[in-house]
Amino acid sequence: MDRLQVCAGVALSMAVLCSSARPDVVARETATGSLTGRVHVVSHPARRLATAGVYPGRIVGIQTDRETSELDNVIVFVNATTRVDSVPQRVSIRQTNEEFVPHVVAVTAGSTVEFPNDDLIFHNVFSLSRVATFDLGRYPRNASKARTFTKPGVVKVFCHLHSHMSAIVRVFPHPYFAVPDRNGRFTIPDVPVGRVEITAWHERAGEVTRSASVEDGSAAELTFSLPLTDPE
Repeated sequence: MDRLQVCAGVALSMAVLCSSARPDVVARETATGSLTGRVHVVSHPARRLATAGVYPGRIVGIQTDRETSELDNVIVFVNATTRVDSVPQRVSIRQTNEEFVPHVVAVTAGSTVEFPNDDLIFHNVFSLSRVATFDLGRYPRNASKARTFTKPGVVKVFCHLHSHMSAIVRVFPHPYFAVPDRNGRFTIPDVPVGRVEITAWHERAGEVTRSASVEDGSAAELTFSLPLTDPE
């Protein structure tokens, strides 16, 4: 073998070695599909609430300029406990007309929820939940405080000054969840392929679970019906 052949062989070997080390050559992105469908909530909500605490005797009603729907309080999610890295979110639950708005939010672990006060009166934000116990104290209108949620689970939030005020922060270890739109439609993208269980959850209606097969590049269609009775 002459010198030219040796050099050619070495160059070829180096080219193969370099190409095999490139992640875009040897690695393939995880196959994913999506989950889509519709949630039906059968309900007749009644939300006239008597206040308590330091402002007794007044009646608080839903403001006519803000449309409400029980679908806003539904979360559809994949039942999985394995932690999946995702970009932390920053969302707001406003204190408006002595309500937490929205009443329910869903975030990934590591996300931050802000609690701005839009009312003329003081509010307080606290929770005694096992996954996140905290008290942000009392603060006035146009002030805001925040809390970062690091552990997955359900966090029930209240106001010390107004006992009728409540909210829920549901923290997930993965990004495979969605809140339906006003037509009940939802889509959960980029779900790894395979057989999965999907749950539609509502604070008062409970939850309904379905199974589906996620296929690469395809959308699995599901329908949920949540029966909701008015609180006594």
